[in-house]
Amino acid sequence: MRTVNPRDAMEFDISHPEKLIFTRYTKKSFVRYYDQIADVMLPHIEQRLLTLYRFPEGADKEGFFQKDKPDYFPEWIDHRLVRKDKGAVDYVVCNTRESLVYLASQVAEFHIWTSRVEKLGYPDKMVFDLDPSGGNLSLLKSVLRKLEKLLTDIGLNPFLMATGKRGYHVVVPIRPEQSNVVVREFTLKVAMVLEQDDPRHLTTELLKEKRKRRMFLDVNRNSPHQTSVAPYSVRAVMGASVALPLEWTELPSVNPGDYDIGRTLRRMQRRSDPWEDFRQASVSLKKVIDRLKK
Repeated sequence: MRTVNPRDAMEFDISHPEKLIFTRYTKKSFVRYYDQIADVMLPHIEQRLLTLYRFPEGADKEGFFQKDKPDYFPEWIDHRLVRKDKGAVDYVVCNTRESLVYLASQVAEFHIWTSRVEKLGYPDKMVFDLDPSGGNLSLLKSVLRKLEKLLTDIGLNPFLMATGKRGYHVVVPIRPEQSNVVVREFTLKVAMVLEQDDPRHLTTELLKEKRKRRMFLDVNRNSPHQTSVAPYSVRAVMGASVALPLEWTELPSVNPGDYDIGRTLRRMQRRSDPWEDFRQASVSLKKVIDRLKK
């Protein structure tokens, strides 16, 4: 069972530790959070390419995305060069507590790939990103239950996470056998089943102007080189809310931004990570697809 380290964080050599980054939390509090949550968070981000959304001037100021590892990062920060059609990106990889704490001192959200470095482009999870349409949380939670049932009925093991902002992610562990293209096609077909069941309220339409007020069933996180927010990452909002893994039984009582830094640490001192068995729950998507074809 992994819970947070209840000790006081060690003193870190960070600049401006008392700078207020959120309404109630300083930069020092932000870094301390990651030191204490490291044992719980690292299994979800290790061996994955990171994109950092940095907001060093505070959550109320405009931030920026950082993919390339800066020259000033210490040599002991892991990284992986990924070549693309137009150049290459040297991504950071966070595998240790020390790396996590250092990256936290840069004041950033953590966004991760769906595949791991040993098999890039072949995801070991797929992501459904659902936000409420017009703030209708009741409808959103109803749709999440339908998605959970659909995925379970076809032999998959869906996990739930409050994103810390407006919605939830449903994340499904799979064996890294299929490419991003295949995984995205599959998730789109699943989303279209929900859409066809309730076209008045749900849509897979990419163009915002064509969605009207319908809830967008977003599967684009599964596309090549795309990312999704990491479990236990603090979000760049003034309330310092956290992307929090949940039990499905918690869905009725936990809204997307309910847990901030302090409340998350208190929660994790009392209980284990609901996603602790995430990787062990992976199944073969290829076998699921073959079975559905039959």
